[in-house]
Amino acid sequence: MPDRVSEVLAAYARGERRFHGLEIDGESFERQVLKDVVFEDCFFYVSFRFANLRNATFVNGNIKCCDFRDADLSGAHFENLSVESSQYARAKTDGLVWTGNWAYGSISTQEDFDSWIKDHEY
Repeated sequence: MPDRVSEVLAAYARGERRFHGLEIDGESFERQVLKDVVFEDCFFYVSFRFANLRNATFVNGNIKCCDFRDADLSGAHFENLSVESSQYARAKTDGLVWTGNWAYGSISTQEDFDSWIKDHEY
């Protein structure tokens, strides 16, 4: 099985910022710098703990069970994603946009994120 995270990090180091259709399970982006990255139509079951994801975009995919605790998500954009059991405790979330995401059969709003999702920890 290929190390998809290493492939993404190598492409990012070459200047690529847009990634489409990735499926990554059981790997880790912990402590990596992925500022301004765009992940579209991706399915992730990974850790982004302590990662720098300033101005990152996650759109039209699945981030169920992803771990964003302690990450820098300032200015990040999360849209049209399945987000069940993802974690964000202690993440920097200034300017984070949360729109059209769903969990457990319900739409999750920006207000939901701000009021309880970002601080909830399993």
